[in-house]
Amino acid sequence: MPSSPLPHSSVGHFDTMHFQDDFCSGPQVATRVSHTPSSSMGQISATPLPDEHFFRPTFRLGKTGTGPIPCSAAQLHILTLLDYVKEQQTAIAAAVNNLAARLGTEAPVAEMPKDISIPLTTVPEVEEFEEWLKDSRNSQAKQNMISALGAVGGQNTKRVTWNILSRLYSDAVAKQINWKGVNGKKCFKEMLTRSLLIRAVRKNQSSTNAADSEIDSYAIRWFNLAPDRGGGRKERSRVKEALTEMAHGN
Repeated sequence: MPSSPLPHSSVGHFDTMHFQDDFCSGPQVATRVSHTPSSSMGQISATPLPDEHFFRPTFRLGKTGTGPIPCSAAQLHILTLLDYVKEQQTAIAAAVNNLAARLGTEAPVAEMPKDISIPLTTVPEVEEFEEWLKDSRNSQAKQNMISALGAVGGQNTKRVTWNILSRLYSDAVAKQINWKGVNGKKCFKEMLTRSLLIRAVRKNQSSTNAADSEIDSYAIRWFNLAPDRGGGRKERSRVKEALTEMAHGN
């Protein structure tokens, strides 16, 4: 008796099986579809992506840099959403700080001056910023900048200080600054930016009572760690290993 032909699968069943076969057969080319909760992040069309992706963070915390971070497609989506959440949290923190300041007196708007671009990336930019702070015509803009930096966030005085410094200086230029200005570096202790930093740290609700000496100590530590950020420690380790191998080879 001839065998009966296999029954035809429905379209829906065929699609499901096809998806499962694709899922099990190995890596496939992924597509990114935007599900962002706000139009501020832009619309992302479905386009082919390579197997490895790179996330470029907008915000820097502590020792982290702004270099690209290798990740999967799923991790890229999650990190993008977290970056958006951080952006919203910063805006909310700025609003809270402004409301708290307005309880006693009229407070400046928490926004960065449009003629100042941060983070500062070169020593000449650092020097130009110091000149900008000296100019009395920029007093109101400086107050606005202090309020904006005070809204950066952080759970304690150390984190607030480090986060504000990360906003002000790139990793590259931070390596050219230290507390006393030794070894040909810029002297942060004598900079007007030091006063700006102290006032901005105290603007944050978690560090309103921070002493100058406490903020200074965290600033000193932040500049001392500058060579380790952005992969600096790994690079020095690789150079050390290479020199050791060369010495053994000779």
